[in-house]
Amino acid sequence: MTETMQMEIPQDILAALKTGIQDFSQYMRVAAAIACFQEKKLSLGKAAQLAGYNRLDFLDLLAEKGIVAFDYDESFTASELQGVSLLADIKP
Repeated sequence: MTETMQMEIPQDILAALKTGIQDFSQYMRVAAAIACFQEKKLSLGKAAQLAGYNRLDFLDLLAEKGIVAFDYDESFTASELQGVSLLADIKP
């Protein structure tokens, strides 16, 4: 099930952006998806769906824009690095 949203966009705004309504509509979907993902209102999968992307393409888009997709705190990162260090010490 989907919902439809209507917005009135003045022609001079589209002209200033040098874009058509279809491209602007897609731009707004992507911008909303990124904003909702960054604010942790949508998961990666749901944000990708809103943007009209698959998860991998959405991850690529986030990377292109310099947006961190996986935000881990310092304790998690330290724990992971410690685990990697222990694995590196294991001799085959």
